[in-house]
Amino acid sequence: MIILRVNKACKYYPCHKELEDCTFCFCPFYPCKNETLGEYTRIGKKRVWDCTGCDWIHKKEVVDKIFKVVKQNFK
Repeated sequence: MIILRVNKACKYYPCHKELEDCTFCFCPFYPCKNETLGEYTRIGKKRVWDCTGCDWIHKKEVVDKIFKVVKQNFK
């Protein structure tokens, strides 16, 4: 059984097509500049990183790996 950490009270819920893990509502790796996950776009005169189509940080396996690395390096 998979338990997802989901914030149903969030005004953006659901933010992706498939509900994933809401632990990282905002990506701690922004801007990752990985062109398979996002792209540069223009907003007015500014060039900004757009990752609105990325759901990588919302995958339970990714969140669990991040926590594992943090715990190992925190000791």
